[in-house]
Amino acid sequence: MLRRSIASRPTHRGFTLVELLVVIAIIATLIGLLLPAVQTAREAARRSACSNNLKQIGIGNLMYESAKRSLPPGIARTTGTTGDSAGAWRKQGLFSLILPFFEEKQIYDQMQFDKLSAATALNDPARNQVVTSYICPSYPHPKVNTASTGAASYENGAQITYAGCGGAYMPATESAPPCLIGSSYPDNGAFYLVGPGTQAGGGSCGGALGTVTTGTGRKLQQVKDGTSKTFMIGEYCHRDYFTQRGEWQAPPGNMRPWFLSGNQATQVPEIYHVKEFELAPNARQTRSNAGGINPLPMGSYHPDLTLFVMVDGSVRPVSDTIELLVYQKFATVNGSEAVNDLQ
Repeated sequence: MLRRSIASRPTHRGFTLVELLVVIAIIATLIGLLLPAVQTAREAARRSACSNNLKQIGIGNLMYESAKRSLPPGIARTTGTTGDSAGAWRKQGLFSLILPFFEEKQIYDQMQFDKLSAATALNDPARNQVVTSYICPSYPHPKVNTASTGAASYENGAQITYAGCGGAYMPATESAPPCLIGSSYPDNGAFYLVGPGTQAGGGSCGGALGTVTTGTGRKLQQVKDGTSKTFMIGEYCHRDYFTQRGEWQAPPGNMRPWFLSGNQATQVPEIYHVKEFELAPNARQTRSNAGGINPLPMGSYHPDLTLFVMVDGSVRPVSDTIELLVYQKFATVNGSEAVNDLQ
């Protein structure tokens, strides 16, 4: 029998170093090409989920309106309760009152609305209860904040990345708007910017929108500009933290836990979850004092845009580059402005 010689047997040669480097380079190139597409797809999914959150919040508000004949108040006073005085916290407001209207009644039932003093309010059982619809999936920080210290420790608790529209000064350059609440708050948004018992008046307003009283809010028939052309609620979180005082510098920055609606610091309370629209979405702004939270801009972690739900329940994206005057026209309920689209 003829045998092959050892020299004639086929050999199996491995990859050379150069070939391995070429293969690695090809794989790295493919990853580099695919990774942005994967990130884009993930952000699209997060944006879709955020849009659904806003739709659910919008439904909650409209269900509340159907039951109460008005949108919820930005803040409401609970009278005859523990610690009900200047400096007391407020829990009844926009985002707490709508909970039973979009299947979150179990969290609502945990809230202790009758405990408002500094010693009792912040021990609320609902403080750390995350409401899934209140957090945008693109928000990169903890859903429950535990990091705030000192004077800002009240910021600890389950967060919310949305806020209601409290109107705008129209025109934007006007220092004394034609329709005010009290002395300095616009009275032309879907939600009131001040607490109960403050008369709307001044300029051409003449009190036409009525007195803000306990437990009342904007009526839909007051939305003269059209429910599809008026902001209800939008995203409120900031990509870059503002230059601000001490403890307020760290995350969550200018956000507040959802269960606190505000603080009765003075005759006109601080309202945490309703904003006046003085700046375009995601505008950079310095906050160098303890107050000044209401005029801070709406914003999001979505690239180049912020999502809003309109009073009719539809969800719309708003570009960071929107013209400020157009943006503010959509923030008012009764300006009679001619606007076609959010461009």
